[in-house]
Amino acid sequence: MMTLMILMIIGGGAIVMGSRSPYFGIFGVLLQSLGYSGICCLLGASFFGLLIVLVYIGGMMVVFLFSTILSAERHPSSSWLSSLINFLLLLTISPFLWTYSGTLNFPLTLVSLNSESVLGEVFGLFGLFTLLVGIILLWALIVVLLFGFEHSRNSLRKL
Repeated sequence: MMTLMILMIIGGGAIVMGSRSPYFGIFGVLLQSLGYSGICCLLGASFFGLLIVLVYIGGMMVVFLFSTILSAERHPSSSWLSSLINFLLLLTISPFLWTYSGTLNFPLTLVSLNSESVLGEVFGLFGLFTLLVGIILLWALIVVLLFGFEHSRNSLRKL
């Protein structure tokens, strides 16, 4: 069952990456969030699985509504070639994901995440890495906002 949920997440990601249409994109996001909530329910965190469904899917439906309203084309084309290439690349990398635990001192694979103690160990060990990623994303947000406001100060926009 865990394998089915992981395949749902990978398949949803391939659909989101490969389609330009928001209609296919929302299907991929829905598939991913159902996979994530299924994994949470299988690991015993059914409350968090329900939260993922309610909050994430509810928020993505609002984004989907605005993206379909603002879409320039009524039926945009989708390129499945890039999605296929990304999926084949993921299949090529996947054996390294399964053997990643052999280089570490603790078993960390997609299959071994079956209890809350292992999840606590993952976040405890990689807490500094998570903090570093958060700081990098915060700096990226600040840079983008500064570029956006700098551009609007120096130019006159036509309405």
